[in-house]
This record gives sequence, C-alpha cells and structure tokens, in this order.
Amino acid sequence: MKICFICPEYPEGPHGGIGTMVQILSRELVKNGHEVRVIGIYPHSYPAPDFEEDHMVKVWRLRVMKGKFGWVLPFITQYKIIKKWVEEKEIDIVEAPDSRGWFAFWPKLAIPLIIRAHGSNTFIANVLGKKPNLLTTFMERQSYRRADALLSVSNFSAKTTSQVFSLKKEFTIIYNGLEAPDFSDILEREANRIIFSGSLNRNKGVFNLIEAFCILLDRIPKATLELYGKDTKDSEVGSVKMHIIKTIPKDKIEKIKFMGHVSRIELFHVYRTATLAIFPSFVESFSMAPMESMVCGCPTIYSEIGSGPEIIENEVDGILVNPRDSEDIANSLEKILNNPFLAEKISKNGIIKIKNQFSQTLMMEKTIAFYRAITSKPLA
Repeated sequence: MKICFICPEYPEGPHGGIGTMVQILSRELVKNGHEVRVIGIYPHSYPAPDFEEDHMVKVWRLRVMKGKFGWVLPFITQYKIIKKWVEEKEIDIVEAPDSRGWFAFWPKLAIPLIIRAHGSNTFIANVLGKKPNLLTTFMERQSYRRADALLSVSNFSAKTTSQVFSLKKEFTIIYNGLEAPDFSDILEREANRIIFSGSLNRNKGVFNLIEAFCILLDRIPKATLELYGKDTKDSEVGSVKMHIIKTIPKDKIEKIKFMGHVSRIELFHVYRTATLAIFPSFVESFSMAPMESMVCGCPTIYSEIGSGPEIIENEVDGILVNPRDSEDIANSLEKILNNPFLAEKISKNGIIKIKNQFSQTLMMEKTIAFYRAITSKPLA
C-alpha cells in the first residue's frame, strides 16, 4: 500500500509520542514492502531539513509563517500537496492525528481519510477540567466529521473522545507498538537512581513528583531524581525548571538533575542503568515513554488515570499510582527502591508484556489490516 501520514513532529527534532509512534510504524511499513510518505507543519526553528528520507520513509516539513495566523498558508499548502498526490495515484490512504484538526474543511477525495486518536487538545482540556480553545475545538470537531474512519491508541482515548465530540462513528483500537531492541550487553543498574522522562509541565505530574521526591528523601537520603525533557512555561509559575529550583530547599534540590532533551538512544541507555522510571501524568491517551522504560527492563511506575491500566497490571509488570497523591507516589518509589525482589519481578514481566502485546510488528499488522478493510469499501 501507499500511505501518507500527517505528522507535525517527526523525529529527529524535539517530538512527543505521536512523532515516535509515526516513525516506528512508518519504518516497519517500509520494511514490509509498503510505501510511506510523511508531511507536516513545523516551526521555522525545528532542527530538521525540509525534506529527507528516513529509512526509505519520505518526509516533507512545511514551515509556519510569521504572525498569529502563520499556520494558515502551510495548512492550505499541505492539503494541496496531498490532493495532488491523490490525483496522481501516489497514495492510497491518508492518516492524521486528532489534534489541531488537520482534515477540517477538506472536500471529498478519492481515497479514505483516517484519524488516529492520540488525544486532541480538546480531549486533554476536557480530562483536566479546563476550558478548551474555541478555534481549536472547532477545527478538531470538523476534522472528525470529515474523517472516513477512526482509529484510537487506547480504549480510554476512544471512549473519552466520543463523549467530548458526541461522535457516532465507532473507533477501532490499535495500541501503540515498540521495537524490541536487542540488548546483548548487560549493564549494571545504579542504586536509588530515579528517572522521569517528558516535558516539564503540570500535566505530566512534575510538581507532584517533586513533592513526592522530597518526601522520599526524608526516608531514603541517597535517592536521586533525573528529569529528562524540555522546560516549559507554566501559566501560574512561569519556567517550571526555575520554579522548582527556587522553591525546593538547597539540600534537596542538589539531588535533582535537569538533563534536558536527549535522543531515544540516549534515553534507552538511561532506562537500562536506572533503578526505576516514573511517569505520573494526569492525562495520557497511550504514552510511549512507560513502554520504552519497560522494554528496557526498567521497573516502571505509571499513572492509574487514563490508559495506565491498559498497559500495566499493578505490581505484576509495573506499579500504578494516583498522580494527584504525592504520598502515594512517594510510597511507590520507596516500595521499589527497598524491595529488589519486586523490582526484579516487574522488570522481567515488563519486558515480556511489551514484546508480546505491544510490538511494532503487531501494530503494523493491525494497521495494514484496517487500511485494507477501509480501502475495500466505497466512500460515503
């Protein structure tokens, strides 16, 4: 098949779970004989070329123009390029994420348009009890109305998105998948070394994690916390990094290291040498980060909110916590740090879970089966 993904964060530049998932899926599709091209709209400063080939995946990056509505022209240009590809029969299907409303106002095309629900901006605002941006909600709603078929990365995302947008179309669930790296060398884990990976923002549970870590230090003074991810500006406190540095006592802030954004390869090495990794997010459709940690054998703590229970069975292949309860987070950290038998059990089971249930091959096979079923049907 000839597949086109719309993706505004295709690696190697800074990216989140959507970019990781699209890259993994695209490479696996190409490896299995399919043609894949990716197109998206990026900031001018995004550190990647306007066009490149990544493992035979063709990637186009359109740049946002200057001004408040600088996204409008590239938004139109992106549609025109895809329309030309459709007319010249260079693609069989187009898939886009649900955030930002990429299919809004698109007329009928000769091929199906698929949305995969990773968690739209409206979805996130709804889960967090916040007021969404009206224009963004309008665009996302119109995009859902235009889509010919719907995918979702989790049952949680499908159910919540259906409620938020009052959708009548049904979702097909295809969980995100990961490559299973072949770690032939054995690395030693450093004692009491805790890892967090993700943007430093309120939604990722960073503030509660810091509070929990301070509680933990009173019990295990040798514990350290490494934060991997870019700093963000919070509406209440400004720079999250600076707020943490200014508000945490000196004897405790010395135990916290801000590592910034690193590559996946570097992060995999970190997961293989840390004692545990924690992801206390308030909202996740189906995060890649906990799965990356698990496949590296790093004992993983994840949020019980959202899709967490769809990935982790509590105290079997990971631990689930209430991200709003700092005491619960601290207790879970302490439980793994002080119980090497539990850590070893969930480490081994975590690897098995990801390889068997969340592999890139399984994700690719289910995606292709879905595409073939959709393209065999006449468009409404």
